[in-house]
This record gives sequence, structure tokens and C-alpha cells, in this order.
Amino acid sequence: MIVNILKTLPWYFIGIAVLGVPAILLIGSLFAPLDVESFISPDWVSNAFMDSVTILEDGQDITMATTDFYFMFAWLNVNLLIVTIIFSLSWSIGSHFLNINEPGKAKFFGISWVIVSAIFVGLLIIVNFIILSWGDTFPAAQDITTESQTTMIILTVIYYSLMYWISVILGTARQARSAVLFANKLPARNFL
Repeated sequence: MIVNILKTLPWYFIGIAVLGVPAILLIGSLFAPLDVESFISPDWVSNAFMDSVTILEDGQDITMATTDFYFMFAWLNVNLLIVTIIFSLSWSIGSHFLNINEPGKAKFFGISWVIVSAIFVGLLIIVNFIILSWGDTFPAAQDITTESQTTMIILTVIYYSLMYWISVILGTARQARSAVLFANKLPARNFL
């Protein structure tokens, strides 16, 4: 069992790196000061996500509000990345312990994966709501419009769900008789 886990872990790390590395680069650029040249324009952020009129009416500086937004969005992505890694790695390792080698057990495998995935997506949404609207930790949350908040929630849930899906497909128990999401039909199965 341990040998099979060790065989699939490199594939898991390849799968998580596909979208994990861009997320880490984004987080790094969000933590950088605004005067550092970045691929994210502060003007674009304030125009796309922030309510500039309300910020100016409150007497706030747009640059400070954008800096606060970057800080909040960076921590949002850090939390979402942690949740994604924990869930995907847990499933990739845990899938080896499901007894699906007997006929009729593949449904149990699929149902378990659907339940874990639904809990994962629900947790992503909860983390988004905690940081973007329910919590008082980040003052920049009050500067976001409702439409922007919805857009951010949808985009982050799609991105991190896709990261989860790719890593689970590559890192799940492919040597089993029937694995989740066609993972046993991947060309990489021949190398295991």
C-alpha cells in the first residue's frame, strides 16, 4: 500500500503544481509593495474590484485602499491554497485505503469522492465569505462592491476546484480496479 502511495505522490505534486505555482506567484506579487513593478496594475484593481467613489467619499487614499485590498486578496489566496492542498493530498493518499478491488465497490469510491469534493467546494465558499464579508480582519472588504465580491468568489472557487481536480486525477489510486474521474485511463498509468 505504501509503495503505491509513493508511486502516485509525484503525479499528485505535478498536478498541484500546474495551478499551484501561478497561485504562489500571484500571492508573492500581492504581498510586494505597490511601487514594485508587478504584472497586476493597481489602477486596474481599483477600477475592477473596488468602489472608488465610496473610498473617496470616506476620505481614504486610493493607494492605501488598493494596498489593503492586495493584502486581503493575498491572504484569501493563501487560505484557499492551504485548503486545496490539504483536501487534495488527503484524497490522493486516502483513495489508496478504499477497498474497491471487489466487484461493485467502484460506486463507493465515486460516491466518496463526490462527497469529499462537495465538502471541499463548500469550504472554499465559506473561506471566501469569511474573508470578503463576514470577518472584520481586513478593512479592504468594505471597499469591494457586491458584484466584485461575487465575481471574486466565483473565480476563486473555479480556480481552486480545478487545481483540486487536476491534482486528484493525477494523484489518486490508479492501480485500483476502478478509480475516480477516469484516472485509471490516463497514459501515466502505464508508468506505475
